[in-house]
Amino acid sequence: MKFWDSEIIEKDFNFNKNKELLIQNLNELSSMSVEESTLYKKWGEFNDDLHTSMMRLPILHSYIGSLWRPTDIMDMDLTIAEINSLQPYIEITDETTKWTDVRMLISSMEFTANPGRNIKAFVKDRVSGKLLGVIALGSDISSLGVRDKFIGWSRDNKFKDGKLNNTCIGTAIIPTQPLGFNFLGGKLIAALTTSPVFRKEWFERYNDTLVAVETTALYGGSSQYNSIPHFKGLGHSSGLVKIKPDDWIYNIWKDYIKEKYPEKYKQAQLKTGPKQNVINLIFKELGIKGNSYFHGYKRGVYFASIYENGNDYLCGKIEVKDLKMKDKFMEGDDYTIRWWKDKAIKRYTTLHTENRLKDETLFYSNIIGMTWNDCKEKYLKDVGR
Repeated sequence: MKFWDSEIIEKDFNFNKNKELLIQNLNELSSMSVEESTLYKKWGEFNDDLHTSMMRLPILHSYIGSLWRPTDIMDMDLTIAEINSLQPYIEITDETTKWTDVRMLISSMEFTANPGRNIKAFVKDRVSGKLLGVIALGSDISSLGVRDKFIGWSRDNKFKDGKLNNTCIGTAIIPTQPLGFNFLGGKLIAALTTSPVFRKEWFERYNDTLVAVETTALYGGSSQYNSIPHFKGLGHSSGLVKIKPDDWIYNIWKDYIKEKYPEKYKQAQLKTGPKQNVINLIFKELGIKGNSYFHGYKRGVYFASIYENGNDYLCGKIEVKDLKMKDKFMEGDDYTIRWWKDKAIKRYTTLHTENRLKDETLFYSNIIGMTWNDCKEKYLKDVGR
């Protein structure tokens, strides 16, 4: 007998009570701003399993020494010289645990592994060996209105012709601090997603030519992706993404669905956005209307077309041999780094003159064991840096 049978439900699974807890949790989350919700998920990422986080604390703290930082950020001449001497490069990695740890520690957004294709990398300085940021490129989203309109994509183009395999999405584009805030490090890391290193790795792993890279901004249209010559802003996503409950209640219902509807659960895991697919199944099971708990956070959508005629290829109008790469991408990382250094020094000089520099190394291991209220008071101002 399965646990969802009525006799077992009464004994081991209180359907109505768990439904009440889920709705209560969703109501609390839907009342938060995007910044507060983002920080709350980050806090839960470390504190939901506090025992494990505390056990791993020495390992997590050990990474802080690997982050790049200027010798003396208040010394303008020295700091500008250090920026000019940086030699950023991409290091593809299969060190999944270390990469995930670092990504969790330096990003204000929780980490969720995506199914499908995935390339992870550290961005480092070749001179010092220090870490400048992390990148992950993954399988593209199957449906994104403003992108599909920009390309001119049909469903057959994406799926029958397999052109969705020629684009990817940046699922992690994160600079370390204080590089990010003071030196526009986020723009550097974002621009490097178009690097020949990734294009080569994509082809070698998946035997597909990478024609374009896209990403979405965390907070509406104001983002680190603005004014990057590699990317074009396409508008905003619909914001129609269901709120994900806290793990403690989500996992209860996920296990329920997995046991009661194993085939539907399996199919949900195989499609893009597996957690959203499972939430859809949970909502349907509980009779919750699909539009009741959308977060409504519209994300800016940014698209880097590597080829002049990339859209023609993605729509099946030309062959791969006919692709014509844009000049900036022909030059590769040299163009990106040269462009960024000029912007970084101007940004730093302005902040220095206006006394607005931030010298902190944003490192989220400090929230382990912290109450939610204390975390919110200390870190909410830093969300999105």
